[in-house]
Amino acid sequence: MYAANKYRGAWQNTLKNAEQDALNVSLIQRDDDVNYRGQGYIYEVSAGKNLQTRYTLQGDGSSQKIFLYQGGHYLGAATVEEIVQFLNKLNCDSEISRLQKKVTIGGSSSSNASAADKSKADDAKTNKSDIPGDAGIFTVPASYRGVWYSDESKMELTAHSMVADGDETELHHQSANFSEKQRQNRDIQNKTMHIAAANMTNINGFSGIYIAGWCQNAGEKTVYALHQEKGQPVLLIIGTGGGLHDIMWRSPQLAKKYAHTKFADLRKLGGIELN
Repeated sequence: MYAANKYRGAWQNTLKNAEQDALNVSLIQRDDDVNYRGQGYIYEVSAGKNLQTRYTLQGDGSSQKIFLYQGGHYLGAATVEEIVQFLNKLNCDSEISRLQKKVTIGGSSSSNASAADKSKADDAKTNKSDIPGDAGIFTVPASYRGVWYSDESKMELTAHSMVADGDETELHHQSANFSEKQRQNRDIQNKTMHIAAANMTNINGFSGIYIAGWCQNAGEKTVYALHQEKGQPVLLIIGTGGGLHDIMWRSPQLAKKYAHTKFADLRKLGGIELN
């Protein structure tokens, strides 16, 4: 969305094609290709027709840098924070949400990848563990990723995990066949101390990421919902039992500034907003 509006051309055509086709992100091994900046894989975005719209990454969190390309031609770069600010001005949340549902992550498309490399890429595509109930890694939507701050804490969402208070929890889809007996199994509980079940859901009109302990079968779960206040992206921490638990911002300065602000559009959630 950012590249289509900033650089148009092939990126804009890819965005248009995504209205009809799935939006696929393929991982290309760079083989020390000096034409591409950043680190790790080259990511190629396509929707039906491959227009060689690509990007690379460097760093992490809200300061993570994204380098944009059309084929081997470098277009420019921006941080995650800069992209979020740019998209906020476009007021295109609904379109971004629609596109996120169409994204599929492909395996390595390197032309010289060996059969073993392809097998590893296929494994990475689902990344299932041997833990009962594991239905594959959960991918956090790009707009949620980065560091978030409240007045008293901070949390980071990466592509496949959550980091809070120095502890990293890997996020996985959970099979509907995961039984009550398995949830109560002490060995499974011990193995999944740093794994959580996650999926996209809606609660009280807010769309977000539902996260629960792997073996949790009772008690309140948490939904992390992307929203906007004061023209800024915020992450609402909503309890499934009812109530807004916290509001997180992209910077500690914003979190402190609005720590005690009551937002009228959040009244229906109850909780901290009404304190």
